[in-house]
Amino acid sequence: MNAAAKVALISGARGGLGAAIARALAKNGVTTVVGVRNPGDGRAVVAEMTAGGGQAREMVVDVTDFAAAERAAAECERVFGGLDILVNNAGAIHPIGAVAETAPEAFEACLRVNVTGAFSLARAVWPLLKQSGGRIVNILSGASRQPLAGWSAYCASKSALLMLTRSLDLEGEPEGIRCFGFAPGLVDTNMQRAIRQSGVNEISRLSRSALTHPDIPAQAVAWLASGDADDLAGQYVDVRDPSLRERAGLEAQ
Repeated sequence: MNAAAKVALISGARGGLGAAIARALAKNGVTTVVGVRNPGDGRAVVAEMTAGGGQAREMVVDVTDFAAAERAAAECERVFGGLDILVNNAGAIHPIGAVAETAPEAFEACLRVNVTGAFSLARAVWPLLKQSGGRIVNILSGASRQPLAGWSAYCASKSALLMLTRSLDLEGEPEGIRCFGFAPGLVDTNMQRAIRQSGVNEISRLSRSALTHPDIPAQAVAWLASGDADDLAGQYVDVRDPSLRERAGLEAQ
């Protein structure tokens, strides 16, 4: 299937990295479904892409609502006839704080967004991706491999998402579905603003000038989803890897 005929669903695409990924895919001719939590949250992103000649549509997808994932899959099939790309971008950084001061309910809520939400959305669209030979990109973090003080929930959830990525690719490959785990680096988003405000670890003390513009990792995500990087499926893929940046057409750091 050529790029112009492909359809992608990006969760958490109201702004930041999710919106940048939607724009990057649209530049490649992919019809983008802007997944948001509340109606109207994606209006500005959709308007921007359609004004530029792209095909885009907002879709309400609260990843903590399992029924919403099923509805999103049904809507993609009804409106577009299928789905080719899923980007699990929706994520939560909270709770931020010491383990001894973190409520179990808050810890569990983080995992529900970052892990279970990604699982439920992948599971819901699996039949559509099977039909198209689709691609899944899960947005990871360096925190999936390196613990950081105050981030027990986030680190644990991203580590679990990495293993889920490997499981999805292992089971998906025989059916033509490939899955990638992508670490975008330190990106200038609202999440990073919350991290800086916390002051809880060394990442929170970085200046904004040390952060990367969302368009750079978004370009790498679009490349991973294109089918040109399938040798990296099932792996932890880091935007800071020089060989990756060269293959994806990104500027050297």
